[in-house]
Amino acid sequence: MVKSFIVRRAEELKAAGATILQAAFSIELVTQVLGGLQKRKRYFDPLTTWLIFLGQTLAADHSCRNALALARAAGALSTKASVHTGAYCQARERLPEEPLHQLACGLGAQLMESERTEDRWFKRRVVAVDGSSVSMPDTPENQALYPQPSAQAPGCGFPVMYLCTLLSLASGALLDFATGGGCGNELALWRKLWGLLRAGDIVLGDRLYSTYVDLALLRALGVDVVARLGRRKTDFRKGRILSVTDHIICWYAPKVLPAWLGTQVIPPQLTVRELRFQVEVSGFRAETITLVTTLLDADIYSKEALAELFFCRWQVELRLRDIKTMLGMDCLRTKTPERARKELWMYLAAYNLLRTFMYMAAQKAGVPVARISFQGCRQRVAAANQAKSGAAFSVCYRRLIRELTNDLNPDRPFRIEPRAVKRRPKQYNLLNKPRAVLKRELQAA
Repeated sequence: MVKSFIVRRAEELKAAGATILQAAFSIELVTQVLGGLQKRKRYFDPLTTWLIFLGQTLAADHSCRNALALARAAGALSTKASVHTGAYCQARERLPEEPLHQLACGLGAQLMESERTEDRWFKRRVVAVDGSSVSMPDTPENQALYPQPSAQAPGCGFPVMYLCTLLSLASGALLDFATGGGCGNELALWRKLWGLLRAGDIVLGDRLYSTYVDLALLRALGVDVVARLGRRKTDFRKGRILSVTDHIICWYAPKVLPAWLGTQVIPPQLTVRELRFQVEVSGFRAETITLVTTLLDADIYSKEALAELFFCRWQVELRLRDIKTMLGMDCLRTKTPERARKELWMYLAAYNLLRTFMYMAAQKAGVPVARISFQGCRQRVAAANQAKSGAAFSVCYRRLIRELTNDLNPDRPFRIEPRAVKRRPKQYNLLNKPRAVLKRELQAA
């Protein structure tokens, strides 16, 4: 059991209504990060507000009224506190954005640090990168910073916050989100996350991340890349041939460098490895995939091993599904950009908390972490948060881990399912005019 995750001393397990939630981080760390925010004694002090906010994110019902009801049921809130949500919403407003971001990323970083060497690919950290987006309420403030897609008519769409995510392949920890608006330049967001990388890391990405400049700059940082080849054409008859459709070749820098590069210097040429393989799945047309990588040693990193690693890139899609669909981050609820980002960091903290429990359960069961149910973990942690139990923390924690290890996902390699739904949605008309216009038309009818 990793000491940095499990709070062992009794004074660190003081109730605050969410004892089971304190397993993956030190409550003293939360108090330290949020410290200095308390100006006077309040029912909704920073720590209590953060824990209620976290429970609200984990619950199926994300409303503030439900969050307060759960906090009262768990004994986290004084009975003298108002039943109305105004005081709690004001307390959330007082929480600054950067400490929330720091706590969320800290949970992911701690989880990644706890990964066992044998769980990593050739004992190296592999991080997968991918882009995504979330919808926001249609308010003037949100539209100004995160405008809706240009193809949508004014008043008929929703602001969109674009994200670039960095995920650890071994444990599923989300290290951070880079956020942007205005059709989101995914590569620009990706470069904001380079500070999280270490020498010796391997970045796993799709064809967007295989540009010459990015590969050269990352290689200068000691970071290797495995990505799908973009538009660049390849000829496997050239270079140093390793095997059929596998060779080492020299790339040359583009004649016109991008403006964002500024004064940074890149090498005039770069040695990379290109390889090609076919994916054959029963019932589907065979797909040819070409990869480019800076891992040149074919004796250590075989073509088959690199192909299997690239298949693991699909994990980032599944983890984004977990946080967006299972936790409900797909549509943020708050009406200003700052509040929306706070909500985003709480989702990130809740996700990394659940992944911590899942990783510990997987270690105990001796199975891959993918066998632990994310939804099952969320439901059990939310139920434990609601329960007002006098049981010791160690008992609650062992019970949670035992239940997770006894409820494993079935092992279904090469599972095939159509991306289609059977139940039809309600046949309502689409909102193709602003709501105010349609209201006036109804009143005039």
